[in-house]
Order: sequence, then C-alpha cells, then structure tokens
Amino acid sequence: MNRKSLIFFLLLYSLLLTASLTAQEKPFTLNGKPVPHVVAEVNGVPLGSEILERDLFAFRFQSKQMGREIKPADEITIARELLKVAVGRELVVQKAKSLGIAINEEKINRQLENIEDQFPDHKRFLTALAFQHMSIAALKEKIHRTLLEDELMRREIAPKVDVSDEDTKKYYDDNKARFTKPVLYRVSHIHIATVKASGDAEDEASRKKAERLTKMIDEEAKEKINSILKKVEAGEDFAQLAKRFSEDEASREEGGRLGDLHADSTIPEIGKEMVKLKEEGTSGVIQSQFGYHILKLDEIIPSQLIPFSETKTDIMNLLLKMKTRDLFEAYVEGLGKKANIQVFI
Repeated sequence: MNRKSLIFFLLLYSLLLTASLTAQEKPFTLNGKPVPHVVAEVNGVPLGSEILERDLFAFRFQSKQMGREIKPADEITIARELLKVAVGRELVVQKAKSLGIAINEEKINRQLENIEDQFPDHKRFLTALAFQHMSIAALKEKIHRTLLEDELMRREIAPKVDVSDEDTKKYYDDNKARFTKPVLYRVSHIHIATVKASGDAEDEASRKKAERLTKMIDEEAKEKINSILKKVEAGEDFAQLAKRFSEDEASREEGGRLGDLHADSTIPEIGKEMVKLKEEGTSGVIQSQFGYHILKLDEIIPSQLIPFSETKTDIMNLLLKMKTRDLFEAYVEGLGKKANIQVFI
C-alpha cells in the first residue's frame, strides 16, 4: 500500500470510526423508542436501520432548509413513508438482477469520481459524506442502485411510453401561461456609486472618521447625480451622458444599457420605477444600496406567447419524462404486490 493510499485509508477509517462512536452514543430512535437493527425484509433480504436513519437525516435537513421542523410525534409516520421508498428501491434492484441487468465496477467508479470532482478536495468530499451519515461504500451502493433503476426503466418502461402530437398540443393549450414571456422593459441608466460606512473600526475616533468620509462621498455623489439630471432634463443625449459620467463599468460603454428587464429581474428600486415610465421617458434620481441612478426607458416589449412550434420538442420531452415516471411508479407498485414484504417499525 503506497503512502497516498494509506493516508486515504486512515482518513476514511477515522471518519467511519467517528460515525460509529456517534451512533453508539446516540442510538437511533423514533419518538424516543429504539429502532430495531433490521427495519424491513423484502423477499427475505433485510434492510438495515442505517438506511432509514440516513434517509430520515436527509429528510430532516431538507425540511429545516424549508423552514419546517419535524415533531417527535410525526417521526414514525415519516419513517414509514421513507421506508416504503427504500423497499421500492430494493424491489427495483431485485427485479433488475433477475433480468440479468448488471452494472460494471468501472461505470460505478466513474460516477463516483464525477461526484467527488464537485468538491474542492478529497478531505472535504469525505467530510460531506460523513455529514450525511454515509461511507464511500454506501455511496457506491447508492450509485449502483440508481444505475440499475435507470437501465430497468430503459428496458421495461421506455418502449411503452408514447406521446402524441395531440398530447403535446393539449399541454401547450392548457398551460399557455408557462409559455408566455412577461412584459420587458429595455432600460438604460446612469449610475453614481456611494459607499457604506465600515463597521470594522477599532475605536470611536476611527469610526467617526469613517462616517465623515462616507458622508462626504455620499454628498459628492448626490451633487454629481443632480447635476447630471439637469443635463438629462435639458435634453442632452442620455447615452453620451452615460458614457461620460456613469460609474457602472458593465454598461457605461453601451450608453448605460441594462438590457431587457422585468420587474423581478433587477434591483427593487429600479424595477419599481421603470414600470412607471413611458417609452423614451426618463426618471428622477433613484437611490439604491449601490448609489444613485437615473433611468431611461428605451422601449416596452409587450408580453408574447411563445409559438407552439418553438416549444413542441421541449413539451414532448417533458411529457415523456412524466409518463415514464408515472408508469415506473405503477411498475414498482406491481412488484410490491407480488413480493413478500415485512416491516418491523
């Protein structure tokens, strides 16, 4: 074993040992009740509690991200639903193997490498696995199951899926709002930047000095934008004024052009004011967190329905995915009806 392999082995062993000790310190429970080591059997194949614990951890994390907390009284109900999904995965694996579907190790390792490549380094990859209560072996098994499912779906379901032109057109007609471009505003601006006072001053004198400098810069910016506004109101060319005075380097050379915007695609202060303007109209001074702005509305581009011909292929692909998923769920449900399944929670 070379040095690099040894270091990897030791890191992995350390992580797995830590996870094991943590599991011993905090046994897996649902609403305060211990969970059996085997939580279900599918045609005699046991499903260990670690699978359910990992799935429940992921569910809790996602729920927390969405601002929802799981109550202890709901844990068993949620765990049983998650266990149904795990049982379905096992049914898929068993069916795929019964049909002679096999995934070679090279393909699994390529997928594993693709996942690891998304992390800055190997150590952070291992840390992320440990955080999810998962080892490399468990991740490889998950990749294996996913590839088996994909191949089973391709063989058993895909040939039965058909989307007609009538289906595609009906979806388009029933969901025209999804294929309608919003009203867009072709907007230019002149921008004069301000600065915010830093909160990092070590003493009161430094803080006050920073506030004075910030105030001075803000007042200079205000005077500058007001003088530019007078030139705009006097009829001087807006694009040329933007090239001369605007401090937005990204748009200055284009005469201040920001592009085609809708109210939600820009900062709130600009979005709120641009919809009030008439074509070729200009605004007064607008203040945002970035400084001061003067807007010019070059053109209002009306809301447009994207033609069916331009969306047909995308709709067909969407419907193929939806129908494939629906048929596959029914397929797995059928496997479950023929299987010997025992649940122990």
